[in-house]
Parts: sequence; C-alpha cells; structure tokens
Amino acid sequence: MSGSTVVEDPGIPLVDRRNGKYNKYVQDDSQNGSHADLSALGPPGKFDNISYRLSRRKLLIKRRRICVNIECTLALIGVIVMLVENELIFAHKITKADAVSIFLKSGISVSTLLLLMAVIGYHVIGIQLHMTDNSLEDWRLAVNFPATFLKILMELMICAIHPIPGNITTHVTDPKSEGHDVSIDAILSILMLMRFYLVGKFLVVHSRLLTNTATQSLGALNKVKINTVFIFKALMSTMPGTILIFIMLGILLSSSWAMRTCEIYYHPDPEHSTFFNCMWMIAITFLTVGYGDIYPNSYCGRFVAVSTGLMGVGTTALLVAVLAQKLEQSRAEKYVHNFVYRAQLDKERKHAASDVIKYVIQLWRMKKHSEVSDRKRIRLHGKLLQAISNMREAKNEKSSIGENAIGVIEISKSVNDVYDIVEKMEDTNKELKDQVNNMESKLSDMSTKMDALYTAMMRK
Repeated sequence: MSGSTVVEDPGIPLVDRRNGKYNKYVQDDSQNGSHADLSALGPPGKFDNISYRLSRRKLLIKRRRICVNIECTLALIGVIVMLVENELIFAHKITKADAVSIFLKSGISVSTLLLLMAVIGYHVIGIQLHMTDNSLEDWRLAVNFPATFLKILMELMICAIHPIPGNITTHVTDPKSEGHDVSIDAILSILMLMRFYLVGKFLVVHSRLLTNTATQSLGALNKVKINTVFIFKALMSTMPGTILIFIMLGILLSSSWAMRTCEIYYHPDPEHSTFFNCMWMIAITFLTVGYGDIYPNSYCGRFVAVSTGLMGVGTTALLVAVLAQKLEQSRAEKYVHNFVYRAQLDKERKHAASDVIKYVIQLWRMKKHSEVSDRKRIRLHGKLLQAISNMREAKNEKSSIGENAIGVIEISKSVNDVYDIVEKMEDTNKELKDQVNNMESKLSDMSTKMDALYTAMMRK
C-alpha cells in the first residue's frame, strides 16, 4: 500500500519522525481486517526502508505525470486563445481596444499564471524525487546551484511570455527605412509558440522507458540519464519516419503562421496576408530553394525566414541520416551479397587464369613455329597483359570484401572464441599440473617404500 506501513507484530513502538517521540503501541486487528494507517508518520527512518522509497517514488512519478498533463493542457489553451484573438484581428472583426480582445487576453493571462504554478510544482516534485532516489533529507542537497535555479528561471520566462491585455505599441523601422507604430503583440504571440517544448516533456513522462523499472536500473548502472534526449534518440531509432514527418509539419505550420503575423503587423500587404502564400515562402525557405517570388518585407519576417532555413538544414541532415540507415544492408544481407560476390570473383579469376595460360601457349607456339607476324604477336601479348590484370583485380577485390565483411560483431565473436580457447588451455594446464603432482607424490611414495625395502633387506 503506497504511502502507508502495516504493522503486523503487536506491541512494537512506533516513532513519530516529525517530533522524534514514541507513539503509543499500534496493533494489527487481524480479526476485523483493519490495519493501522501510518502514512501520517512519514518515512520510518532516514529513507532506510526500501519499500517506502519505492512506493514514494512511484507516487511522485504519478504526480509528476499529472503535473505535466496540466502544463500541456494550460499551454495548449493559452496558445489556442491567442490564435483565436489574432485571427479575429486579422479578419478585422475586432480591435485591440474591444472588450472581446481584452477578455481573450485576460484568459491567456490567467492560463499563463496557472501554467507558471504548474511549472514550479513540476520542479518541486522533481527535487523530491531526487531526494527519494538518493536518500537525501535536506532539499538543498538535491539542488545543483546555480544550474537548477537558472533552468527553473529560464522555463518560467519562456512560459510567462504572452500578449497582455491592452494595446502597447512601439516605434519600429522596416527594411525600407519607413517608421511606424505597431503593437508588441506580434512578437509576444510568436514567442508564445515556444511553449511547444512541453511536448518533449510530455513524451518523456508518458514513455515506457521512464516508467519501466528495468530501464531505470540499466540506465543507473551504465550512467545513462533517461531524459528528453534519450527518448528522442529512442523514437528516432524505432520510428524515424513518423517523427520526422511530425517535426517538418510542425515547423511548416508554426513558421507560416509566424511569418504571416510578422508581415501583417509590421508590413501589411495583400500578398503576405494569406496563409497559403506564407506557407509557400516558408516551404521554399525550409527546403533551401528560395525562388524569390515572395520575400519578407520586415525584420521580424526575415528573422523567421532565417530560423526556418536553419531548421530546414538540420531536418534535412536528419532525413539523410535516416535514409542512409534504412538503405544500409542488414548483417544477413551483407553475408549473402558478399558470398555471391566472392563466388563471382572466384569465377572471374579462374577465367582470367585460363586466359593467361591460353595466351602464353599461343605465344609459345608462335615462337616455336617461327611465325614472324608482329601484328598477331602484339595482339596476343596485349590480351595476355589484360588477362593478368583482370586476375590481379579479382584477387584484390576478393581480399577487400573479406576485410569489409569483418565488423564489430565478428570481432566480438572472435574475441569470445579466443577467450574460450584460453580458458580450455588453462583448464588443461591445471589438469596436467595435478597429474604431475600426483606422479611426484607417487614417486615419493615409491622412493619411501624402496628405502624401507632396502633397509629390511640389509637387516636380513
């Protein structure tokens, strides 16, 4: 039972760890089937009870999962309300001064405040989990200063960004040196999309690799942290195509909306006000094509285009790596291909050797019969050299196939075979040593008996 301890032996005093005093004797009423609930007493010692630690760890992992669910839900609600408010403004249905805009932004602020509280709760649970795993009594021992505080502060700053109620404007200058006053909601709305980093946290806490005890044990033994990077690598190994598709679609949609927002706020024109035109510009930027038919007219749009290009280069590199891995032959396929290719090279080498012998015999016959045809002799000599060259190439290619066929698995197998042979030799040497010792002991006994026999014969 998680969070509680059952006392089965009556008459055992319990220690209240909150005040250090003994409580009254608590007995187990087996007849009534009721057990004493000691969850209020806290841990029965300085985390020395392994069952308590495991149950508490399970409870903390469950709480952290619930906390991450709340974070993702609040972040999604805030982003959706922000998108609705901006789309209404883009469609000229409302303005920044209308009550609808103020109400929607107030809802974003409330969800952001709750999100910040959930983020703090997540980190508090993480510290408690670290204390439980390492049997720490003081929370300050579980905090790595200043890295932990900087991490919490950065996450709070990312989640705190949102368009606030009202209309705060600032004076900006576009690339054509034309200045005008615009609202800061464009920058705040685009930066609010950074909350999608919570998707990675959601995948981590809901992954079986985190909840599986065996994975945690193996990770601890091998000093491997089960975090977002580990989960991402695992997903890229199991289903790389699906992950890359989701990444590319997410970058395409978010960057297209960000580009449209920048252009409408800072340089409105009919060409950049449509979502499909912005999607086309982001697509050709993501693919590093850049036709130039549509281009950003604001510094904000240029920043989004550069960011999209960098993400496109990184995603393309991942795509190339995945394709190279998928197109690579498996171990069994390599063995089959190498076997067939080696047989083909053996056949080519035999044919080349037979050609060499044939051309040598023909040249010898020409010389024996004193045929003085320089043209025929030169042609045969060239064929002989070509056959020798083919034979050598087949031999070198076969040796290179043997070298390339040796991999880590083959080397490991060879090392294991050598180790087995060495063990057998050691066992054999040990047996020989025992036999030699037995022979020495028998010879010693024979020498003793011979001495005794000699002494007896001398007495007679």
